[in-house]
Amino acid sequence: MAFDFEALVGHLYVVGGRAINAQPPGMLVEVAPKKSARGRELDTIFVLVSPSGDATAPAAFYEQMSTLAAERYFNSTGSVTAGLRTIYTSLNQDLIEHNESGKRPYEANLVCAVLHENEVFVSRVGSSVAVIRSGEEITSFPVDFSNDEALVGPPLGVHPVPDIKMSRYKVEASTRLVLGDMRLADMDSVHLAAGLKAAEIADMLTALKDYSGPQITLLAAEFVPPDAPSPVSVKENRTSSRVAAAPPTEGTPAAAPPPPPPPATRPRRVPLVGLRRLVGSVAGFLANVLTGINRMLDRLIPQPAEGQRSWLRTPTALVITILIPVLIVGLVVVLGVGGTGQSEYELCVQEASKTAVVARSIASSDVNGTLAGWNAVISIVDRCNDIRAGDPALAALTREAQNVIDLLFQVERRETYLIESFPNAMLTRVVLQGVDMYTLDSQNQLVYRVTLGEDGRSAVPNSRIAIPSMRLGATVGAFRVGELVDITWSEETTQILALDRTGLLIACSPRFLQSCEAQQLLAAERWVTPTHVRLWQGRLYILDVGANQIWRYESSGGTYANSPSEYFVGTGRPDIRNTVDFGIDDKGSVYILTAQGQITKWVSGSLTSFSFANFPDGQQMSSADGMYLNSAPIAQGIFIVSSANRTIYETTLAGTFSASYRVVNEDDFASLASVVADANQQMIYALSGNSIFGLDKLRPGQSNGS
Repeated sequence: MAFDFEALVGHLYVVGGRAINAQPPGMLVEVAPKKSARGRELDTIFVLVSPSGDATAPAAFYEQMSTLAAERYFNSTGSVTAGLRTIYTSLNQDLIEHNESGKRPYEANLVCAVLHENEVFVSRVGSSVAVIRSGEEITSFPVDFSNDEALVGPPLGVHPVPDIKMSRYKVEASTRLVLGDMRLADMDSVHLAAGLKAAEIADMLTALKDYSGPQITLLAAEFVPPDAPSPVSVKENRTSSRVAAAPPTEGTPAAAPPPPPPPATRPRRVPLVGLRRLVGSVAGFLANVLTGINRMLDRLIPQPAEGQRSWLRTPTALVITILIPVLIVGLVVVLGVGGTGQSEYELCVQEASKTAVVARSIASSDVNGTLAGWNAVISIVDRCNDIRAGDPALAALTREAQNVIDLLFQVERRETYLIESFPNAMLTRVVLQGVDMYTLDSQNQLVYRVTLGEDGRSAVPNSRIAIPSMRLGATVGAFRVGELVDITWSEETTQILALDRTGLLIACSPRFLQSCEAQQLLAAERWVTPTHVRLWQGRLYILDVGANQIWRYESSGGTYANSPSEYFVGTGRPDIRNTVDFGIDDKGSVYILTAQGQITKWVSGSLTSFSFANFPDGQQMSSADGMYLNSAPIAQGIFIVSSANRTIYETTLAGTFSASYRVVNEDDFASLASVVADANQQMIYALSGNSIFGLDKLRPGQSNGS
């Protein structure tokens, strides 16, 4: 969860073969400030800026770039990846404008990482790299350091649209992350692995120094539980607000971003800067005026003789005393608002339009450039909508960007139907049986039933009910319900089933939801972390990622009276601790989905052939959160949800790509958790946050046979 990990942080800064104790310029580790955007409150960002090109800027240049990177991330909204895109596009624009101003041009490599709950998102532009060690596994980013094409990309300040690379990794206790300049990629892989496996982070940095060349810059972090000792810690005085408040040093060449050009080419920050300068000038002028008035009043109205009342104590003087400050404040506001030129929103719209022109000019054969350009447009439009939403021109730009991206990746874009929203809920599991939809609210620990309308695009009014026996603390017979794990449907008994963490199985008939039954499964004390339950031919399968096992219970007259057997046996059992979901087809084959979006297929506990095929370039899955396996003869297939990509992927049971679905308002899919499909209605239903969304599986005008 959010507070499971903290970061122990250190750095390595070697120049001319000598390690320097000072923190390298451009390195920053920042926890969320008090006033951060929603969804960013618990994040930690790691930033490393390094020089690129022939000209090296003063240290203050890279320091302020890293500060702005953190500031812009925590002020941005949307997903983590959207926040990272904001960093790169805005800093790149700053450098482009600086280089076009006639000053000495600069370029920079930038690598950033964000610790978000139990995941770390890593991104890079230029030749900076990253290495992640989790357990015994070491992963580099990019994956192959020997591939120069993947390793070296254009730095910030070169192209109008930055070439952003991103990846996402699960975080466990003692996971280590190293961000470095290109020299980290030159290190011998054996030495690098040995250094990453050192006992302490300080030992790791010492080992990496011994293996490095005469120059290298690294930022290292180890993710640990909050109560772990911290031999190397983040500097307490590193906050974006304090650094941003420091004035630039004399002679610093336009500390990033460079000094603002005219407002038309400097979105977002210029209006505030211009307003501050204007108000400062006005305030200085008014201060001089008031000083002169004060001297004049001293001459015109001398101190009264002893025992006499001063004129300044009369009601008239009191009114004047109140009105003067009011008039001064009003003057400052009028002058400030009237003198700032274009508003922040207008400048943002100009930036979006300008970026769209650049994106349109990129050759269609340049897939990466086209994708980066239109992603930048979407990022800027999102920023404009945060200032003022509802502009049709901006909506048209978003749709144009989505159309281009959809065409590149063969994405099916759909409008969503809001089926139902639940109060203060986090929906994680869904079961569809006819027109009845059952959902598990993991946050409030209860199960709802909702009845769909005839067209499948809405819920029957007032049909939502909470099932009394399927909630935390409910009493069913002699049993008390514990924390609910999952729900599933029993074809044999035509009942909705819910399983709690202690092994209590609750069964309710749709017509008699007020009267349910429960049984305690045997040997549940052997479970470690049960996460999902499935049924096949009456047998109950329970996925236990903590025990690295699937428990199988045999049915006897609709009950499970015996202890479970292990699905995986022998020495060749797999490691399924990274599993996020599983399904069983009509033949009894078990499909296991990992958090990285990979599926393995098992028959009677033995691995069998399965592989994804025909995915469009750039559409290969790298993350997954849940799946739905439909083995019905008329609509066999697998649906996989990825919250990070805000996408639902559809494949055949053999793994062949069928389609990928996204929605026009991508915020609807920001918290994708589960999916189910209805072949009769040709509808897909997705759980995201506290809502159920529906979308048409077919395009408008498309029939089942087309």
